[in-house]
Amino acid sequence: MSDCICNSCKNLKQYIDEESNEMEYKCKFGYPSEKCELCEGEQCDITECSHYIEDKEDVAVRKVHCKGCGIELEQMYEDEVDGDVFCINCYLNSK
Repeated sequence: MSDCICNSCKNLKQYIDEESNEMEYKCKFGYPSEKCELCEGEQCDITECSHYIEDKEDVAVRKVHCKGCGIELEQMYEDEVDGDVFCINCYLNSK
């Protein structure tokens, strides 16, 4: 059996079920078929869903240092960003 297409779909979002208080997943467009909700399909095929968008994790990352303590951080970026970078602790302590 191949992997479920939902495992790699960008439209699948996490939410907390209020009744069971557990983390669940839900497609914002609904599932391609009734069997998909419980993952009962014999084979998953990306062509079954017209809303499928591959969730790529190819994000540009660069190494930067916190201006406050100097710890090395990874910063995601698409364009060049100017300004100081702070870790969470230094940022919160500066307020």
